[in-house]
Amino acid sequence: MAFKKRRIFDLRLVQTEQNLAKIPANRSRISSTFHSQAGAPTNRSRRRLKLCQLREVRSWFMDNLRNYCQTTSLHGFSYITRQDISRNERLFWLGVVIAAIIAAITLVLVSWYSNRETPTVTVIESSHFPTWNIPFPAVTICNFNRVSKTKATDLLQKLQLPPSATKEHLRELFNLTLMSVGTTISNSSLAIYDRILSLNNMTLTELMNRLSPDCLDMISRCVWKGIKTRCESLFQRVFTLQGICCSFNYFGATSNNFPIKIAYQVPKRPYRVTGCGYPTGLSVLLDPMVADYYGTFFSGFGFRLLIHDAYNYPDENAETKMVTSTRESFVRINPESTYATRDIRQMDFRWRNCMFGAERTLDGLRRYSFINCMFMCRMQMTLRRCGCLPAYLAHNGTAKICGILDLNCIIESKRFFSRALGNLDSPISIVRHTISFPCDCLPDCQSNLYASESTIGRLDKKVISNSNQTDSILVHVFYSDLMSTRYRMEIFQNWLSALASFGGLLGLILGFSIVTAFEFVYFLTFRPMFNYINRDRD
Repeated sequence: MAFKKRRIFDLRLVQTEQNLAKIPANRSRISSTFHSQAGAPTNRSRRRLKLCQLREVRSWFMDNLRNYCQTTSLHGFSYITRQDISRNERLFWLGVVIAAIIAAITLVLVSWYSNRETPTVTVIESSHFPTWNIPFPAVTICNFNRVSKTKATDLLQKLQLPPSATKEHLRELFNLTLMSVGTTISNSSLAIYDRILSLNNMTLTELMNRLSPDCLDMISRCVWKGIKTRCESLFQRVFTLQGICCSFNYFGATSNNFPIKIAYQVPKRPYRVTGCGYPTGLSVLLDPMVADYYGTFFSGFGFRLLIHDAYNYPDENAETKMVTSTRESFVRINPESTYATRDIRQMDFRWRNCMFGAERTLDGLRRYSFINCMFMCRMQMTLRRCGCLPAYLAHNGTAKICGILDLNCIIESKRFFSRALGNLDSPISIVRHTISFPCDCLPDCQSNLYASESTIGRLDKKVISNSNQTDSILVHVFYSDLMSTRYRMEIFQNWLSALASFGGLLGLILGFSIVTAFEFVYFLTFRPMFNYINRDRD
């Protein structure tokens, strides 16, 4: 005897259908009650109607939320609405889920703020980067002696003196061109010096040019990449904080000081070398002109070498080497190059904290760099304090050149050129905890660093047998290796790595994915719409 099949109903489905069946009845009952009253509806009936509507929305939201918890792939959500476990267990799982959500949000925020605090990162891309891809550095040579004794003696006889001036005043005026005076000068003495210059129709800048040693007198032989070359086609006179110096491969200024007749031979870009060792670099024979010494700031005879980027102004930030008389010096350069990716260029200045060479214009200089920006900042400080600029500062020609009467102000403002921050007179706590970069000068996004080492030995006279100089100095500047280190600056987290990081944290704790996010939107929007459409059809 066969038993008759009975249909088994799910209790939850039956309850859901009963609730849906009650909703139209409740609506009709509320509507009949509302229309049965005479006249306009009262405030009490309105509140009752709104309360019923809120109950319907709450019931709809809870049903969809229950269905979402039962069907979602998020960890732990299904335990909150299960009917086969006790109420305490459901509360326990509710606490676990809330704690997991808080932990996930906290870790995501920590990762986000960590990314903002360290927006960029610099890594070693290669330790075998060819050195011929890195421009050769600029080499600026400054004589210890800033005033030529021969020129000073000649001017001492030629310059005219006003009635109140003497030869001693003229010698003191020559000493002022050394720019090494640390104490202020009396106004009466400055007035006498000014009358001397006015009488001879000369400025302090012209006096410095006429007293400084000539580059061709100091540099007697030049060899570039193993080929003997005319020194006047390699070196130019430049104004530095050390006075007037001779610079090789310097392209920082908007104009050069090469002779007009050979200006067309000067390259438009910095030199490069294709080898290593001193035969492939720069070799110069220097004459310190010991007999021509008049005023110096070193107790010796020699030169100061400033090795810096070809587009950077030569100042104290450059690699500095000292070479003295009767010595041969080998200066080995180990270059390092840093470049930034394209994503770095698209970032905002506030986040990347660096700047490219063409993103800011500096007066008198071709390219932006941190060194050039700091130099211009110090120049602006001097301009604000004194209303003029010393002759050795690069500028666009619009600022006034300081005269002899402004010398005291220049001496007092020289302290800015040895400090990175202008507020070093403030308490140390203010300077130490400063947030912004000094003078609003951002570091370089792309730069070349020229670390150097030097070896000095006694000069063999046979090497310079053709020269009559007895105190000569032979200097070789060259790359020490064919390979160098290259660094890459890139974004710490781009959109893809940030998505992977956030997705990994949310997936580890909650099992979250893009599909689960769509599920949540689906249960709150599309699912009710489909249920409403299907109910009308039924």
